[in-house]
Amino acid sequence: MASFLTVRRAAKTDAHAVDSLLSEWFDWKPDSGRLDSIHRAITNREVLLAEVNNLVIGFIHYVMHEDIIDGGPNSFITAFYVSPSYRGKRLGTLLLEGAIADSLAMGAVGVETSTIHTLAKKLYERHHFKQTMGDMGEVFLELDIPEYLRSKVKGNISKD
Repeated sequence: MASFLTVRRAAKTDAHAVDSLLSEWFDWKPDSGRLDSIHRAITNREVLLAEVNNLVIGFIHYVMHEDIIDGGPNSFITAFYVSPSYRGKRLGTLLLEGAIADSLAMGAVGVETSTIHTLAKKLYERHHFKQTMGDMGEVFLELDIPEYLRSKVKGNISKD
């Protein structure tokens, strides 16, 4: 049976699935507040999900904010996770490309994130994020939008 991969915007009914993935990722759950926060993010259209055969196995959360340094709205990826057994199947790429496309459609002049994970940093770099600061564990990366868009036209992004 072939797997059916999809990326879609999260709906309110997906909040518990996102919460479960966060617990899997961090192996803890706060006493309260996380479900409320997930519901707000979903209502604000800030969460995309990855599914395999209708099973939610990953998500990306990004927020738009005014960036006075860049002189316009930026998108910041705050959380990005795919269950370990589903990694390496392009789901991370699909989630990241969806978040970038959505951010650019909303007028973002920049897309940024930070990470402490080497494999995540490599994924971002394959999608034209460049390290801008940080060398003490956590690195800050910003998307080179012109380079990214040129690569999309040429089809030059490698698969994860």
